[in-house]
Amino acid sequence: MSRFGEEVRKIVDVLSLKWTPIAGKFSDSFDERGDSARKFRVCEALDVVRREKVVINLSRDNCTCAGGQHFIGLSFLPLEKLAAVLATGHKAYGSIDVAMASVRRQPQPVKRGNVLVLGPLDKFEDDPDLVVLFVNPAQADRILGLASFRGAEPFMYYPASNICSIITNTLAKGKPEINFISVFERRAREWPVDELIVALPFKDFEAAVENIPYSGFGTTPA
Repeated sequence: MSRFGEEVRKIVDVLSLKWTPIAGKFSDSFDERGDSARKFRVCEALDVVRREKVVINLSRDNCTCAGGQHFIGLSFLPLEKLAAVLATGHKAYGSIDVAMASVRRQPQPVKRGNVLVLGPLDKFEDDPDLVVLFVNPAQADRILGLASFRGAEPFMYYPASNICSIITNTLAKGKPEINFISVFERRAREWPVDELIVALPFKDFEAAVENIPYSGFGTTPA
């Protein structure tokens, strides 16, 4: 069993998760077990990891989405271009000015490494930077409750957020992040309608697992 195998077993069993938690870790080198050949958008890579239970190395060479490269810090788009896509492409905002005002208030990506390694948490031996879970609303409530059991701060939901933005938002804030999988991504890929994403800094994921026996969100009766 890997270093995190028992933690994964506990959270999957207690929350009845369909999908194994996914770990993300930035590095300056490829994971030797990882697939570096196939080309993916960030959202596609996450979907492949959960379905195939494989490790994927995402770099500028195989990340096919400019927005995804921006949000995981591999290369950066001018904020004006990002706002224009949101306003005129997706029509998520009433104008480019409104989109720009929103984008400027959101966490900005920074370069954290040349490679984002994604894979099932139970295949990792070193601490990842964050953990991503595909969950239903009831499971989201419980994982966030478990993570907050010994203290929590409010966190903000950012409208019109792409799936890839969970990487920047979680690490920049150092707090859990919810992503509802926007209608734009649901139109492009068949995501279950009752599914959303929760991402947590690794320390918060570990806290959630540790709190299972004590919290009403875990195994202690409320």
